[in-house]
Amino acid sequence: MKAAGLLLLLLFSPLVAAGASIVIEATALTPPVLIVAADEPVVFVNRLGLLIHIEFLGRADEHHVFQVPGRIRAVFHRVGRPAYVVHFESGRRAELGGVVDVQESRAPVGRLRCAAA
Repeated sequence: MKAAGLLLLLLFSPLVAAGASIVIEATALTPPVLIVAADEPVVFVNRLGLLIHIEFLGRADEHHVFQVPGRIRAVFHRVGRPAYVVHFESGRRAELGGVVDVQESRAPVGRLRCAAA
């Protein structure tokens, strides 16, 4: 019975592979260091409702950024630890800094990896 319950939990749980997220709050980024695989989407969620600007440090070809109201989606293509700075453009002038720790991809994007029989 426990195995059936676990199977139901796995079937109806949200998939983690949908992407990682960083929450931007007034005094903190959660988490301050996020570990992701290369080419895994990262969503920056603006919980403040204030105008912000995220400055990605490093080479421009290491990432792509897509912005929609309330969130910014970024995809980091190269292994490394790119830093970023969140600038608050309205309200108090402040900055918060964080790091995305980009590691080797677990499997090629769009392909499943199968164990050898």
